Amino acid sequence: MQPAVTAQPPSRPSTFPPGLADRIFQGLCLLAGLSIIAIAILLVLILGWQAWPALSHAGEYRIFTSSEWNPHKTPPIYGSLAFVFGTLTTSCIAMLIAVPLGVGSAAFLAEIAPGWIRRVGSFLIELLAAVPSVVYGFWGMYFLRPAVQWLFNLMNGPNTSGAGILAAGLILSIMIVPYITAITYDVCRAVPHSQREGALALGATRWQMIRTAVLPYARPGIMAACFLALGRALGETMAVTMMIGNRVEINFSIFAMGDSIASVIANRLNEADSPEIRSALVSLGLILLVITSILNVAGRLLIRRLGRPRKKILQPKAPAPESNGEATSLPPRLATVQGDAPQPLPSPRGKQINNRIMTVVLAACVILTLGPLFLILGYITYRGAASLNLALFTQLPKRVDGEPAGGLGHAMVGSGILVALATAMAVPIGILTAIFLAETRVYRLAALIRFITEILGGVPSIVIGIFAYAVLVLPKYGGSKPLGFSAWAGAFALAVMMLPVVVRSAEEALRLVPQSLRQASYALGGNYWQTVMKVTLPAALPAVVTGIILAAGRIAGETAPLLLTAYGSEFMPRSLSDRTPFLPGYIYKYSGMPEEGYQQQAWAAALVLLAVIMLLNIAIRLITGRRLVGASRAD
Repeated sequence: MQPAVTAQPPSRPSTFPPGLADRIFQGLCLLAGLSIIAIAILLVLILGWQAWPALSHAGEYRIFTSSEWNPHKTPPIYGSLAFVFGTLTTSCIAMLIAVPLGVGSAAFLAEIAPGWIRRVGSFLIELLAAVPSVVYGFWGMYFLRPAVQWLFNLMNGPNTSGAGILAAGLILSIMIVPYITAITYDVCRAVPHSQREGALALGATRWQMIRTAVLPYARPGIMAACFLALGRALGETMAVTMMIGNRVEINFSIFAMGDSIASVIANRLNEADSPEIRSALVSLGLILLVITSILNVAGRLLIRRLGRPRKKILQPKAPAPESNGEATSLPPRLATVQGDAPQPLPSPRGKQINNRIMTVVLAACVILTLGPLFLILGYITYRGAASLNLALFTQLPKRVDGEPAGGLGHAMVGSGILVALATAMAVPIGILTAIFLAETRVYRLAALIRFITEILGGVPSIVIGIFAYAVLVLPKYGGSKPLGFSAWAGAFALAVMMLPVVVRSAEEALRLVPQSLRQASYALGGNYWQTVMKVTLPAALPAVVTGIILAAGRIAGETAPLLLTAYGSEFMPRSLSDRTPFLPGYIYKYSGMPEEGYQQQAWAAALVLLAVIMLLNIAIRLITGRRLVGASRAD
């Protein structure tokens, strides 16, 4: 007699499946997810612990009331106001420039541009976002700063070589506009087609449709993009350090130099010769962490609201009383469900002229947004190609007859070691966490891990560098001296930065695997870990690998956290416990040297670094194909 047919096993078991192997595997996934929470908690606790000696004497040290920074006074003064002023001022300048350009570029690409322009434009914007910050700063020093100084000369301003708050704000605007453009593009494409079709059917031009139907609907997502971009601007380190002038003062002049929180930490933490100075600098990092975390939380909450935006509907004007309710020729109007007053459309001739003008304006936004990418690629290729030779890749730095010679082969090897170590640390934890998030039914814990992962992805790199410095460089752990700078410390910092990218990309890839594959595996007798490892993960592997490559490309250009952890060396890496050279560090170091030979090597190194990152992004684009936004087909 045949046994009774039972229900099919669920594709995502709600309880631990039977079997020791399944229990161990699910336990590993849970531990990986909990490790994300542990890293975030430790980050806050360690920064708070390191900053407490200064914060506990905040009144005595005048941390929150002074703009003076003088550790040699009695008592010392560690005022943060000048650094906060520089950080906020440069970020405000950047936002004033980047928000109109980013929203205008996104509107053009999403609503006006033909398909091929949309694909090319979005791809180039992704390339602009991938340029390392040290490359932005290096290009800005020799291209943007002279242009700013030329402007100062026209205004009879001082000769500052173009350095200052204005130059730093301009370079920041170039760096954050891709983030605003990319997110705004996606949310504009997510607007239901009925919004557009209704506006056009009532006689609106394309620009009126964008202004009254698309942008209001996408407002939460646009605001989220602005919050996230502002958090990125506040935490930027290397480009601002190379452009702002590094002067501790509050000056409201357009010609003023200044300093920022991230810059002063990068410049002074390694040279801190007393625990008090170190604690004061870490307290600045804690302030920066709090500010950026608040902005990132606000941005994420707004993105969540995007799923339930204020709906707009198209309403014709009610028939006039004398029409007796019969259908008549109605002037097109657009109103909201909240009862906003309908606005009449302009005359047909005025409508078309306004539409053409705004089309040109939006197209100009795209040109201005993408222009710096071609300037950066062209200028660095022009300056760096002449210095490319075999010695650059094979020799160590040296001087011949008092002139710089040799190459940066050791730094390229060191960067490869750091990226490889970070990848080995981050990928297993990231994939196991993604499996837990995608396959589990513990919704509350999964939501918490996912949210903390997103916030961790927005933590400034210099803050993560302080965290790794406090955990793996400064402590003695029972020895007679601190652990010191090492490849382990640098790789740990890079791994923390890499984790959020790996987790989010792997989770999305796993969620795209059809449920039928899981159900078929269970129906054939497969258990939980076999289904995940032999069916689900292999099916998602191409997208998972793409996310890993994307994360590796991001950390390959990082500089700020490695200045506090790996530090650098003039020799080929010999041990993972020693100082380790890295290519972006030499770009930063050589960019400020007066000798032409060092500068030429820096240009060549920048070209190599930029070429590697650009090729990685192009490869990812070719592998994954064009970006599709599923919500763009929502109706």
